[in-house]
Amino acid sequence: MTAPQSLSIQQNLTIRLLRVLRYNKARIERAITLMPKAHQPLFNVLPFLLHVNHPDLPGYVDGDAIPMGINNYTFREDIASALITCFPEQRHLFTNIKEIWPRQRSIEALILMGSIGTIAQTEHSDFDYWVCVDGQDFSEAQLEKLQQKLTLIEQWAEHEYKVEVHFFLSQIDHVRQNNFGIADGESAGSAQALFLKAEFYNTNIVVAGKAPFWWLTPEKATHKQYQGLYSTLEKGGSPDINWFMDLGHIDRLDASELFGATIWQLSKAMDSPFKSLLKIAKLEVYLANIELGQPLCNVLKKHVHRGAEAPGSVAIIDPYGLMFDQLISHYKSQGQKEDVLLLQQCFYLKCGAKLSEPLPQGQKPNFKRKIITAYAKAWGWTRSDLHYLDNQHSWSFHQKLQFSRQIHRFLLKCYRRISAQLTPEQQVMDVKDMTVLGRRLSTFYSKKANKIDFLRRAFDAESYCDRVTVSLKQRKNGEQIWRVYAGDQLSKSGIVDEDQKISQADNAISLIAWCVSSRIIDSRTQVLLDYNSGEISELDLNDLLKHLCKHFPPVKVSALTRNQLLAPERIISCMVIVNFPTLRQKANVEDISMIYSTSWGETFVCHGEENLDALWLDMQDINNPAACFVYIPRGNQHSRIHGEFIENHAMSFTLLQ
Repeated sequence: MTAPQSLSIQQNLTIRLLRVLRYNKARIERAITLMPKAHQPLFNVLPFLLHVNHPDLPGYVDGDAIPMGINNYTFREDIASALITCFPEQRHLFTNIKEIWPRQRSIEALILMGSIGTIAQTEHSDFDYWVCVDGQDFSEAQLEKLQQKLTLIEQWAEHEYKVEVHFFLSQIDHVRQNNFGIADGESAGSAQALFLKAEFYNTNIVVAGKAPFWWLTPEKATHKQYQGLYSTLEKGGSPDINWFMDLGHIDRLDASELFGATIWQLSKAMDSPFKSLLKIAKLEVYLANIELGQPLCNVLKKHVHRGAEAPGSVAIIDPYGLMFDQLISHYKSQGQKEDVLLLQQCFYLKCGAKLSEPLPQGQKPNFKRKIITAYAKAWGWTRSDLHYLDNQHSWSFHQKLQFSRQIHRFLLKCYRRISAQLTPEQQVMDVKDMTVLGRRLSTFYSKKANKIDFLRRAFDAESYCDRVTVSLKQRKNGEQIWRVYAGDQLSKSGIVDEDQKISQADNAISLIAWCVSSRIIDSRTQVLLDYNSGEISELDLNDLLKHLCKHFPPVKVSALTRNQLLAPERIISCMVIVNFPTLRQKANVEDISMIYSTSWGETFVCHGEENLDALWLDMQDINNPAACFVYIPRGNQHSRIHGEFIENHAMSFTLLQ
């Protein structure tokens, strides 16, 4: 009996390629299946718009030498059908495609990354693309033209389909060197270069063009082996070198990036806590296995290469599922039952499967529902558990707040545990990136005297109230407690639903300011006031709300610009509130409060006239000082109070009506 002959390097590469192509095709099919029907044509239309440049189509940029055209891109029937669906009036362009087909191929590949094509995809998932180009082939002006084209297509998708599309112009040589720019907007900068590449490799779908050569290398290949295999490819060979691009190898992650990556995820958690919770947990798991582990993308690649031998076969391999299994295994081994449950709940909510809702008659469960159902059974969840999570929109404010606190408490615990295990030498990051991210985190998380704290939310629009009830409780020692409740609590026969309590403070100004800052109320909200509230009236509260919304709108900390955060902090808006809790018959200035906001996104409320002197000193060092306003509640003595206030203070204040 003859021994089986070993396969050649090319044969091994070809087998891997076939399995990768099968997996990539499965991911594309999943992506389209999970998209709303109205969005499905976009999958084929977006690459086409990058490929051509025609004045009757979105993304057209006037001028010569506009980079366009995707390598190895071909026109198919499904593309033609999608184009006719989206552009019925331009049907004539697609019947004779040669007339608009470009001669050049400026774009090496269009690659989708993120949750699309995984169990985490929902109808609200963004389309995040890497547009890979060889930057050395183009001038800065040409790259700017290409960026202009990409921006126009993004705007068209948002306007016509309400779909968020993000094109990240990625120069291949920069990616190969793990250079991802500065930490701003959607860029992680120096905070997590290798981690970003690992995330890309773990979730990517090749939509059009060349594939990353990384896909063909064994999961435990060294850099030297990676380069050796790449050098065996030839033009016209099998596999053909023209089918691939070299974005660089990744065999291990660097512990020195963990600190920056953790900081980055804390920053991202301000907007996407579910996603960040899972990712920061992944960082902690990696640190725990720093000596033994390898990037998750390599584990995924191993399963893809094994083909039918992989657990559940290619049809079941899912990047998010693999990640989640790894997390649960770690936290279970640490005996952290509360963390395990929280991760399970966040994972379930992120996936948005809603298992408690039955499928429409005749509809079969898709791959996502099957996988999530298997998870729920393994966790021992009941129908009641599923119904509770699926109906989070109907949770009381208290339930939402408690869940949000759990999430942010977990994020901070992970951050502290990771920081404690890293040496000072490993906590490295670009100085400016560290400044930007550090100040964002300080704005969001830090507690300071008189500062209006940010609501650490897991939900957004669902926290908004179109009606709230404010009440005052007088303690025996003379202290006041002002409380605000969601909804109308005055028409319930004196029974107050404590589950609907939103917050409390020792004064009405701070309470309303916090509610505005937290996006719980706005100028459309009706504020109801319990009868036992001293001199302050419903009218006063609604007037105050109107002025706060206009001059101190809610701050989205993640949107604070790099320039804002690198510049010295300064006051950008100020309002003095005179005699708010005072008897309306009083004709003198007896009470002064002040609210002001800074260029770093923080808002403060302080009480007492001495704060005006401090404000005056701060304003002396500013070339263009902020506009200052004064608000005095309505009453017969309004003019006299205003006159006395102006007379006693040298600063210029605009009276709010």
